[in-house]
Parts: sequence; structure tokens; C-alpha cells
Amino acid sequence: MPPSLHPAAHPFALRQLVIFIGLALSVPLSTPSNAQAAGAITEPADTALPDNSTVTTLEEVQIEGSYENRDEHGRNQVFDKDVVNVYQGKEEIERYKGATAGDLFKGMNGVYSGDNRNSGALDPNIRGVQGEGRIPVTIDGTEQATSIWMGPAGVANRNYIDPNLVGSIMVEKGPSLTPGLKSGIGGAVQVRTLEPDDIIQPGNTFGMELKTETGTNAVRAQENWKSLFGQDYRDVEGAYSSTDGQINVGKSWGGLEVAPRSGASGKDFNFDDNSFRLAMAKKHEHFDFLAAYSYRKRGNYYSGTHGAEKYQTDTWQDQATAQFNADGGIGGLQSNYVANYFLPGQEVTNTSNNQESYLLKGSLYLPHDQSIKLSYMHSNQQYGESLPWLVSWAVRDEVLEGNQAQLPYSKVKQDTLNLGYSFKPEGNKYINLNANAWMTDSKSWRHQNGDLVYGITGDGEYHSGDGLWNNHVRCNVLGGDITIDCTDVPGTPPEKLSNVDDAYTIYPKALQISTHKRWGFNLSNTAELHPRLHLTLSGDFTKEKLRQSDASEGMRVTELTWGVNHLGPRSGTRQQWDFAFNFDWKPVDWLQLYAGARYSDYWSFDDGLAEKRANQVEAYKVSESSITAKRYNYYRLLSDEEVSAIKATSYATYQSRIDRYTGTRLENFLAQYPDAETFAQEAWSNKIDGVWYTTYDANNYIEVPYNNSFEGFADNNPFLNGTIDLNACTENAQGQEGCIANFVYPGTNNNVYSYATDIDSWQQPEKKKGHAWAPQFGANISLTQNTRLYARYAEFIRFPSLYEDTQAVWGYKATYLAASASKPEHAYNWEVGYVHNLADYFPSLEYADFRINYFHNTIHDYIDRDNTFNIVQFDKKKMTGIELQTRMDSGRFFANLAGTYRLKNEMCDRDYASYLDPVQNRIPACITAGFPFSFSRTSLQPKYSINLDVGTRLMDRKLEIGGRMTYHSSANNKDEEALAVTGLSYAVNRPYYWNPIWVFDAYASYQVNDNLSLDLGINNITNRYYIDPLARVMQPAPGRTIKAGLTARF
Repeated sequence: MPPSLHPAAHPFALRQLVIFIGLALSVPLSTPSNAQAAGAITEPADTALPDNSTVTTLEEVQIEGSYENRDEHGRNQVFDKDVVNVYQGKEEIERYKGATAGDLFKGMNGVYSGDNRNSGALDPNIRGVQGEGRIPVTIDGTEQATSIWMGPAGVANRNYIDPNLVGSIMVEKGPSLTPGLKSGIGGAVQVRTLEPDDIIQPGNTFGMELKTETGTNAVRAQENWKSLFGQDYRDVEGAYSSTDGQINVGKSWGGLEVAPRSGASGKDFNFDDNSFRLAMAKKHEHFDFLAAYSYRKRGNYYSGTHGAEKYQTDTWQDQATAQFNADGGIGGLQSNYVANYFLPGQEVTNTSNNQESYLLKGSLYLPHDQSIKLSYMHSNQQYGESLPWLVSWAVRDEVLEGNQAQLPYSKVKQDTLNLGYSFKPEGNKYINLNANAWMTDSKSWRHQNGDLVYGITGDGEYHSGDGLWNNHVRCNVLGGDITIDCTDVPGTPPEKLSNVDDAYTIYPKALQISTHKRWGFNLSNTAELHPRLHLTLSGDFTKEKLRQSDASEGMRVTELTWGVNHLGPRSGTRQQWDFAFNFDWKPVDWLQLYAGARYSDYWSFDDGLAEKRANQVEAYKVSESSITAKRYNYYRLLSDEEVSAIKATSYATYQSRIDRYTGTRLENFLAQYPDAETFAQEAWSNKIDGVWYTTYDANNYIEVPYNNSFEGFADNNPFLNGTIDLNACTENAQGQEGCIANFVYPGTNNNVYSYATDIDSWQQPEKKKGHAWAPQFGANISLTQNTRLYARYAEFIRFPSLYEDTQAVWGYKATYLAASASKPEHAYNWEVGYVHNLADYFPSLEYADFRINYFHNTIHDYIDRDNTFNIVQFDKKKMTGIELQTRMDSGRFFANLAGTYRLKNEMCDRDYASYLDPVQNRIPACITAGFPFSFSRTSLQPKYSINLDVGTRLMDRKLEIGGRMTYHSSANNKDEEALAVTGLSYAVNRPYYWNPIWVFDAYASYQVNDNLSLDLGINNITNRYYIDPLARVMQPAPGRTIKAGLTARF
């Protein structure tokens, strides 16, 4: 790493020991009085004191240095490291305590969390890269990412975390070989929990801290749903059963219909948002220790009010639909939008959170510069979670008439354990060893298998309910609807059928239970081969097991549960190990070079599929059919000769019938066909505007090879490679005036199947394997002591995640040919930057730093899903942009300004674009964010984003006041608009629209004394109504929220 560019942050003066001795010798060593007072041994009374003239007075020497604590070091590394990174310490994290875990990333420019308001977890997005395994999240060295099923919305990545125990967050943008950091193809997120130094005050060896907080803008969720499970559904007001035992309660499509309450614009301290943390720590020469307990309970939040009118319609969809209709299309695209369902200032259901965590960690300092560290955390979380498809339907159709659906809570229990060892012998240039072994055990219970939340086992194959009772409820309680005829339904309740074997007792029909275990170890060692050359060797090993079950198992597979059975993450095992080396060479003072590489090896196995086939479950047998090609029929313009021949045949047929017909039959025939030309024209069935074309038959088609990969589709597409040019025409063909089209596409295509007869229907899945090397290298040049230029090139290999490997053989059209990732993703990243410490220009400032960089990242063989929900690999995903990071701190005033300008974020695949629109080819080979149906489609970051933090320290730094501005530009995706204008809206997994967002926050912190501090914060000061970027569920963000806290330290 380059030497620090920063001046001493906290200069201090140390006097050498000889100075102290000299000062001591310059005064009498003792007198009877002071010797006795000191309890010292006295010299004989007649001992002569030395003559002062013989005493040498040493010159005072002042040594200046700097001491960096963890957070100061992290903030400085933002400008000292070549790898672009952002950092937040304990102060920043607790300064703006948000409503959800994803709010931890607010203020970290260019870093987002997908689906922030609906997950209770982190799903990091860096530079538009997102997904399990692409950006690892480590918490005290442990990994715990898991993919969860969200029904028709597909899959999301979850990293569960308790924000109340976080001590620091460091995010690297892009892959690296940083020792001790688990890097990914898009970067890394490193979270550290509280350390003893966070609790113990300077100069002490023991400390305790009690931190309490309460906030406004929250209301306790209506939990009547808890009483529904275990009840006879006929005892629940407004409940009736429908197909496959689904229970509807009112009109909410499976949730409990509730009337949302209205907020008070953040003025309501009703104690429905409370948290506290109790921690104690001990430091000793040979050990340190910390124990902490955290609890938070927050109800549903209220949305903001200002600007809500912009979210009453889906602006760009409305404009695109209007254009589509003007061009002769048919409307029907969704225009009603989120503010018509989640009304401004009202409660947003399913946004509550209840979390309890325990943290234990300690260090043991052994002889010979060795240490052992142990960290354990247990967390229970219960949070609200909406069904994406339910919210979308409710927004579109407004069926709840102002009400909302409150769903059962999702639950997560998680244990993490990390054991670390370090060996750094003093004076040994070759050993600087760090090793860790870790384990994560995560269990979740979510009502998200795609089905309705409430159900009954019912009667028969279709799990029928009490039919007469259902009709009574729908007609007499709910007022009927267009799907039922209430004419003959009596007005009095019918006699209930007997509830034999609890057939009509409500159970959690959508419950999905997942167990995800990970364990691994990592180690690294840095050796000084030469004062100017260092070598770092590192390696890590990870193994994970995912086990999933849900309430649909053993039941009839329905439209709603087919996805979780065939597409959702199921059960599997995955293992990967990595080895890396990195040379750091400084041939001259102004130049630093580094180069290294990483080798990765992995395998995975679909345990769930293996088990189903071993038990010969019919739905999981190997399919005998496979789609091998797409067949496109077309009409070809007949030549004049062909038309003449057809007419000649028709003329002969015409004359033959005249010769054979007699009487009335002949009269009727001549009335219909007075001459041979009329008969010939009517005889040929395929004429378009009077022009003769070939008929729809088996001879007029072209087959394009498919084989579940799309590879080569564009080159073989007859409408794209010139075989069939729909724009080609023939002048005055068939005697018609003008240029007549040579080909007409009727808009029909079919799949071509191949059938295997010699396959084993219960063949066990194969273990998937892979290995690869990826180099990295870079250089930085110190132009002056305070400025440097740098350039980095980094490749990275990412193998498929468990989700991508275990469900990949299934898609909407399951085949025996596995449509899966056959190659790893391979990233090629370039980055150049300039860093400048401006302290020389502003000597009064403690810090003044400027950093700007350009990145160009390309990921080849990008893994995602296609329009049939198969896992496939797209040609590449490209991302380019400019990032800015600055800071200044005078001691009294401080500010940070950061910004990102997205130049390009697009997915490219000429073959897939041709496949989606083979005839008209309206979909470009490169499309912003991602192709329709892909998950990448919803990972697009704003084109512009700005973060500004300002503050001041007053009253001898006892009072600190500051504010933050966050800006995101609108979700401007011109490619999405173009799709809608042409009628290719592809609503599945369509990204949600957000307007430009300006959000302002403020805080004040006052240190009453050494033991007590008070905090006050306001989030979303202007009470804006907005949707967060990268939302997967249509939910507005929290409105104005006031938080007040107290921290007591002893």
C-alpha cells in the first residue's frame, strides 16, 4: 500500500526516558522530610550532594506521530488504498439510525441494498452488480448470504444483520486481493461488530454502555392474523375457501384485510419504535472480552406525504402506453401506481421489525506475539414481508378499496461463530500470519412459497371447502362479485359441515422453511522478501448446505406453487476453495507495482433433485422431450409463373364443374362464380390485399437451433441473416402496381421437440465442477508527496451459486437437456484514478482529500434467467462510470461530498435479443440494465447520485450538529420505454419507476459529561413520499421520523 498522505491527526510529544532521568537528577534526590513522606530509603545525612555544575542538562526532544483508531484508519483508507472503497464507523452508523438494515448503506455513495423495505436484510448492489456470491458480505469474518424465493418476482439475495451491533462497515468496489477480505466479482462488504474499545472509555480497562432509543412515525402492526391459524375458517368473519384449499379473508387475496392508520408526519412519540443495547467489556494485558445484548421493536412505518402525486401514475409507462395506442396498439399496460394503494401519510403494512441479538467476543494474547480471537453472535428476527405479486395486483386493480393486507411475520434465527489466530513474531520478516475458522447456521420461516397465506386440507383431490358456506359468505357477507351468481343463495347461514380430521382448520399454506449452513476457514501470510518487495499468500475454503421445505410438498402442484417446486431454491451442497498470491514491489520511492492471481475450484450437487428422483416423485423425473429449435412459418410471394400455373389448374377445375353440374346446382355455381377468374381468385386461400402468397403449410418454415442456450440464434435467424428479408419487394408483381413484399410473417412460431427413448427417467443429477485462474495487477505513481495516479486491472471468476445450480435443470419448459450455467462468470475490470491530499493548500484543516476515478467493468458469461425461467448465460454485462469522493475537516467544521455518474450499465446478447423478437428485431443487442425477465433488469442504479454530509463541533466538541443530503436521479431507462412503445412491455420482473429523490436528514449529539450523551435525529425532514432505488416490491419509504436516544457509559 502507498504511504499515508495524511498529516498527524493527533500529534503528541514524548520525552525520552533519559530526559526524565535528567530532570530527576536536577533536583535533590531526597530530604528527610520528603524521603519519609515517600517511604523511601534515605542516604546518610552527611552525604554530599553533587555540584550542579557537573550536571548535564539534556536538550528537550519532541517526537511527533499519529495514532489512528479503527474508524480513523478506515476513513483514511478511503483515500490511501488504490482499491476504491467507502467506510462508515460507529459514529456514522449510529448518527442516522434508519428503519431497515439496508439503511446502513445510506451515505455510502454508489452502494445500495436491493428491496430495502421488504427484506430485513442486506442485498448489496455495487456499480449495478448484485446477487448471491457477487458481493460477499462478511460479519466478523463469517459469511451467510442465502437466496430466497419471492414467487413470480423470482429470487432475492439476503444477508441478515442486526444494525444495533455493528461497529463499522467497509465496502470495496470491484474485486481485489486484499488480505483478510472475502472479495467477489462486484466487490465486498466487510462488517465488524462492536469491539471492547467501542465500550471502554480511554484510560480505563473496564466499561459498560447502555444505549437507548425511541422514534416516531411507527405504529404497532395489527396482529389479528395470529389467531387465524388453527381456527375453523368458517368461524372467521369474511373467510371463504376457493380452489385447492386456499382461504380468502375478505378481498385481500390471502392476507388479513386491515384499514391502514394515518400518521402525524413524524410528531408521534408513541413508543412503537424502541431499541436498547447493553454492553460491557474488559481489557487486560493478556486478554480482552465483550458481551452485548441488543433489542429493537419497531411497528409499521408511515409513508411521507410531499410529492406523492408523482407516484399516482407510472409516468413513463403511461407515456409509452399512450404512444403505443397512438400507433394502433392495444392498451392495458399498468398505469395505476403505488400512491393509490399506499396512500400518502398512511401506514405501510408489513414493514415492522422485531429483533433480539446476543454478542460474545474475546481475545487471548499468548506469548511469542500470538493471539486467539473468538466471536459468537445469536440473533432472532421477526419482520414484516409483503408478497410482491399481491401488492402489484392490489395496486393495479384497487380491489381492497383503501384497505391493505397484513401478512404473518417472517422469522429468522441465526448463529455465527468465528475463531481467529494470528502470529506476528517481532523481528521476523517472513511471518505475519492470520487464520480464521468460521460457521454460520441460518434458519428462516417465510410465508412466501407463492401460494395464498391461509389454507385448509379440505376434501378430495382439490381440497374443497364447505361449498354452501362459501356461497353464503361471498354473497351475503362480502356482497358478491362478478364471479358468482347469488340468485339462489339463501340469506341465512347454512348448516356447517362436520370438520372431520380438521379438514376445515386453517394452516399456513404458504410457509417455506429454509436451513442454510456454511462453514469455512481462511488464512493469509505476508512476507518481506526485500525491504521493497512483499509477498502475500492467502487461501480460503467454504462449504454450504441448503435445505428447504414448504407447505406445498405432498399437495397437488398448482399454478401458484409450481414455481417454488421447480424454480425456487431447494436443497443442495456447494464447496469452493481459493488460493491467491500477490507481489507488492516498490522499485523506487515514487512507483509502486503489484501483481498477483487467484485460483478457484468449486463443485455443487443438487441434493433436493437427487432425493426426489430416488423416491421417484413424478414431477421430478427426467423429461423425455427437449426443445431443440424454434420453427417460424412465413408466406412467400408467388411468382407470376406460379400464379399462372395455379390459375390454369383452377380454370380447368372450373370448366370441369360446369361440364358436370346441371340444373339448380349449375345455376347456383354460376351465380357464385360467373367466370373462371372469379373461381380462381376464390380458390386460392392465401391472398393479402389481392396479392397471392404461399399457404400456411409444412413446407414454408425455417427452423432455428435453440438447445436451451440461444447460442448462434442470431446467425441462424432467417429474418436477421438475410435469408428472409421482410423489407424486400418486387415491382409490379402479379400485375399489381407498386413494390410488393416478397415475404410476409404471419406472427406464428412453434417449438420443435426431440424425444429421447433411451433415457433413465430417474437418473441422478451429476456433480457440477469447475476451476479457473484470474490475474490482477496495478501500479500507482506518487507525483508529489500528496498526489498520486493509479491504474488497476483485475479479473475475477465467479462460479454459480447454489440457487443457480440446483434449480437450473428446471424452467418453464423442463427438459432433459439442462439449461444451466456451463461456464463461470469472468470479469475484466479496468480502473484509473487520481488522489490528492490538499492539506498543503489548506494548512488549517486536519483533513482535506480529493479522489476521482473511472471504472470500466465487463462480466462475460453473465448468469441470469431467461423468459422461460431457465438459468442461462448471457454474453456479457458492461458497466462504466465516474466516482468522486472528497472530505474536509477543520476540527470545528467538517464535510464529505461523494458522487457517482453512471455512464453505462447494460447487458449484451445478440442471440437472446434475436430470440425474443426474431422477426422485427426491435430489441437491441445491448439493453440497459438487463433483458426482459432477467434479475439484472432490476439492478440498475440511478444515473446520478450525490451524498453530502456537513456538520460542526461546538462547546469544546461536546455538541455536534450535522445534516445529510441524499440525491438520486430518476429511474430513466430509455430501453424500457422503447419496449413499452412497441408493445413489448414484458411486465414480469419489470423495474419500478422512481422520481428524482432529494432526502434530507439531520442530527445533534450532546456530551453531557464523561458518562452521559444525548442524541436527536430527524430522517426525511421534508416528509417526502418516494420509492427507494432497486425496489422489488412497490412500497414507499418511511416519512419524517424523529429519533431520540440516550447513551450512558461507565
